[in-house]
Amino acid sequence: MSVVVGLNACGDPTSLKANLTTSVDSLFVYALSGTPPTYPSGLSLVARQPVRVDGFASFDIALDINAAGTPIIYPVKLVVASPGGSRPVGMIKVQGTFEQIVEAPKSGFEADSALTMAFGEVVVVQSAHNASGDLCQFAINPNIYAKIVVDSVNLASRTIFLRLGLDPNCGFRSFAAGIPTG
Repeated sequence: MSVVVGLNACGDPTSLKANLTTSVDSLFVYALSGTPPTYPSGLSLVARQPVRVDGFASFDIALDINAAGTPIIYPVKLVVASPGGSRPVGMIKVQGTFEQIVEAPKSGFEADSALTMAFGEVVVVQSAHNASGDLCQFAINPNIYAKIVVDSVNLASRTIFLRLGLDPNCGFRSFAAGIPTG
């Protein structure tokens, strides 16, 4: 009897409530190839920052520039062979401008291949963060979602300039400004 009362007092125990604000950041990373390994060539989505690509797989995606000067985006598992396995990261190209993409797709994410990115083309990233001690360790849906667009590349310095839109709430797919409501 007390369990039923407790559940009713708390409302719907399975409903998800977001408490973190979505954001858009302008960032730059160095290409994975042709730059010193100490330069940040990866992105940590949860930290919202460029990070160094290392064997600890503390990044979600890494970026490079191919011989034609086109940016390439790699999920972590294609860059680091982690003994414990790296977190699942999927990517998908979506139609529309960065501003027009207000929600991550529900399906179609590819985790086993890199994507080339034309300037202005948007890629949405789905990254599971449910390992021990992770942000979404106890969440019903362990994924966080981000959208990325490359604005420019400086070939001389092998630098990639991009924008990152992030919904840091576990399981929420919204890129609208503010705290997601559903």
